[in-house]
Amino acid sequence: MERVFFHVDMDAFYASVEQMDDPTLRGKPVLVGGRSGRGVVAACSYEARRHGIHSAMPMSEAIRRCPEARVVPVRMSRYRELSRTITERFSRYTPIVQVISIDEAFLDMTGTERLLGSPESVALRLKDDIRAASGGLTVSVGIGSSRLIAKLASEVNKPDGLYRVPPGNESAFVSGLELKDLWGLGRSTRRRLESLGISTVRALREQRPEFLRGHFGQSNGDFLYRVCRGEDPGIHRGHRERHSISAEETFERDIADEVQLRREMTALAEEVIQRSIQERWRGRTVQVKFRYPSFETHTASRTLPDPPEGTKALARVALDLLEPRRGGRPLRLLGVGIAGDARTDTLDGPRQASLFEEERTADDLDPVVAALRERFGPEAIRRADTV
Repeated sequence: MERVFFHVDMDAFYASVEQMDDPTLRGKPVLVGGRSGRGVVAACSYEARRHGIHSAMPMSEAIRRCPEARVVPVRMSRYRELSRTITERFSRYTPIVQVISIDEAFLDMTGTERLLGSPESVALRLKDDIRAASGGLTVSVGIGSSRLIAKLASEVNKPDGLYRVPPGNESAFVSGLELKDLWGLGRSTRRRLESLGISTVRALREQRPEFLRGHFGQSNGDFLYRVCRGEDPGIHRGHRERHSISAEETFERDIADEVQLRREMTALAEEVIQRSIQERWRGRTVQVKFRYPSFETHTASRTLPDPPEGTKALARVALDLLEPRRGGRPLRLLGVGIAGDARTDTLDGPRQASLFEEERTADDLDPVVAALRERFGPEAIRRADTV
């Protein structure tokens, strides 16, 4: 049976939400992020991209390139709300859905043509369905015989695009792309390829597997050999089995004070736990990320016997991971997250009693805080140890 995959990708999601909710922003360059001296662009509209602006760019540089741009703050609760609305629509078309992030997903449409119609017609209905359910947001849909081809196809006619790579045309399709368009080839990999005289997909195809393995290692060499031929190296295979939730913050000024870092870690841990409650999911692996003023970035993780049950428990484990590695140095950025099995680590599972009575009592309040914020808004209540 012919395999059929959709890659559904929201168009400039955060910025498009802001333009939808505020009509005065429509047709204007919009930057989503913080205005502080260290603020970065979390997302930008297509009007802003014409000025060479992209996500993760320093906000100061983005404003220099486009002084007339409108800067709006990140509203994660609103983006998550719309993401859930959109994701719920996917199950109307197939039971096999892999949500990759807040704004993209893979749909396995194999075997649905007799029931639903041709892949192109189904994709058009899906796009209309999402537009109506969300209040006007557009998505781009790529259709292919593998996840790799579907993902590459979704970029062809953005925004509001629809493109199908016909079965048997995968190799020809990929050969017409640029190296920067290939999934999984970061800037450093492209620079190394170019230093070897390889600047096009066709040139990459001419290389023998032994040559690529010799320069990039066994795994990466095999990956390059396959992806440039349109062969899916297994992107996001089994992704549905894993899930993660994280939060991070870039500080306006470097922070070295242990008390202040503890306060920041607690605030980030609370954000993660509140999202965990909303999604009715918990993860056993605690992850931390920290960045020095020099932009040197480190990560660390620890898998626990049971998921941390609340803000205090998560913050304690995260701080245990951070402090021995920080070496007392000031930090520019701090992040925390949880990861685990997407199917079994649910909030409906049994809970492990904490050895720390004060910590357990405080964490029992997390569901109450979630309920109050759901009813009265995100600013209705705040923890005393985060202010």
